[in-house]
Amino acid sequence: MKKNGFIRVVVTFVFTITVMLTCAVTASAAAGVVFSDEYMTSPYYTRLLETLEATEGMSVMERTLAIAQSQEGYLNFATEGADIEQARADGKLWTGAELRMSENLTGNTEYTRWAQSCLLNLDDESLYVDYDWCAIFVSWCLYHAGYYNSEDLKRYYYSYTADPRIFYDADSWLASFNLDQRDVYYVPKARHKLEAMDWNTYYHVDVDPYDIPYKPGGVVFFSWDISGEYFDHVAIVADYDESTRVLTYINGNSDGSVVTYQMDLDYEGVYSDQGYVRNAEQIMGYAEYDEIRPLEKREINVASPTVTWSRDSSSGIKIRTDSESVIASVYMDREYYGSIIESNMVFHEGLLSIGRSELAGLPLGEHLMKLVFDDGEVELKLNITDQTAVPVKLLGDADADGEVSILDATAIQRTLASIPVPSFDEETAEADGDGELSILDATAIQRHLAGLHANENIGKPINLS
Repeated sequence: MKKNGFIRVVVTFVFTITVMLTCAVTASAAAGVVFSDEYMTSPYYTRLLETLEATEGMSVMERTLAIAQSQEGYLNFATEGADIEQARADGKLWTGAELRMSENLTGNTEYTRWAQSCLLNLDDESLYVDYDWCAIFVSWCLYHAGYYNSEDLKRYYYSYTADPRIFYDADSWLASFNLDQRDVYYVPKARHKLEAMDWNTYYHVDVDPYDIPYKPGGVVFFSWDISGEYFDHVAIVADYDESTRVLTYINGNSDGSVVTYQMDLDYEGVYSDQGYVRNAEQIMGYAEYDEIRPLEKREINVASPTVTWSRDSSSGIKIRTDSESVIASVYMDREYYGSIIESNMVFHEGLLSIGRSELAGLPLGEHLMKLVFDDGEVELKLNITDQTAVPVKLLGDADADGEVSILDATAIQRTLASIPVPSFDEETAEADGDGELSILDATAIQRHLAGLHANENIGKPINLS
């Protein structure tokens, strides 16, 4: 639909958060990707190779935009019973087995095929499962632009099926794209998402959509119904004209195609019961990127080198680290166990939480656990037992020696000063009951020993569940 010379797009869909794959690709290495025969006979494949060669040496953002533009016009043709040869003659791309197609399935594309084969190691018989693919397309462009490191292939993956715990949350988007928060801008209506997540430090909050520094190749996030409830679409910025306030962007999964649109931010359209509202209200955020800047590798410390967990517990475990990373991968007995973007693992400000469901399948006994961060790794022991075998923990017994003494206050002080304390137990060290380890916990123990009883529960067994 065209109005005032500009195209306004209303896309209604529920999409699945993307994969982020991490293999650096150059023009010569692109052939290493397993493309479908159909795609390799199309003009889009030729354009991709030509673009990779022509943009060699350009910035990642420049290459990403150029790669996206090389796919302009790609149209997934997924109508059951259609004339395939006529579709090809019309310039449409047939991307899957006919019997798996229907007119309502828009996700059977070369891009979702790439994601499934590269990430999930599925063969052609398993491919072309339907997924909405706006974010997958952005991932595909970043992949070919060389943004990702091959060693981190699965680090930035977010489940296709979208864990409902963080489904549609802004941090899921940003973690999956591995975007540095210092380069992300949020409009005011996104604040409720940030406050709800408690995920990271946010640098640019409550930015007016007109004041966002849009640059070619940047990533822009939308809320199509303007409610701000969800980040429900993503695209790559092609241009922004400050004088006319027109944002040009290229996106995938727009009626099954890759297409460039212009959005007049001042144009007023009708959004459900909202009445006439400016297009600018659809924008939720914007992010820039250049290259992954790995943190300097160093020795990672944990509060305690041994963690005990009972299978009878109603919750999982928490492990305090001094990592400055925003993502962690877990290895159990030298086997990859998952990253925090998957399942119920959460990593926030150095505290790794692993849900009960991840631990319940492990056998009783001692396990070697390795945590891998962008700035280092650490190994520790996980002892899985039953409830009766879990030793009694006393609130305030920070050094886990079985009693509360001045040594526990000292252990807290040393830990806060980043001095390792053997057998330090943060769960018992959190003595003042405010949920945060601080010097106040050491003070609470000192007051308890002096008979001033800052917390009447100090010295008593804690609830292990």
